[in-house]
Amino acid sequence: ADMATKVEAARLLTLKAARLKDAGQRSDLEAGMAKLFASETGKEVVEDAFRIHGGYGYSKEYEIERLYRDAPLLLIGEGTSEIQRMVIGKKLLERNKI
Repeated sequence: ADMATKVEAARLLTLKAARLKDAGQRSDLEAGMAKLFASETGKEVVEDAFRIHGGYGYSKEYEIERLYRDAPLLLIGEGTSEIQRMVIGKKLLERNKI
């Protein structure tokens, strides 16, 4: 249940950013939030699924082996999570003029 909830939340954040972009509005903040949450959630969910599979998770016969191997790449593509946090913080400050 937790895994499905996190995946759905990531999907909705991504959808919101895409809808803003499609409408011609600024979406850099929402896209950064979606990227950060989806990549960290993806890695977390894959690690949980890998543990659920036990020893079968190491077998190339199951897709979880590839997902587990590829999941860390989600955190560095298009900027690390730390960079995404800095971008999000900057955009929040710009939009809210503190």
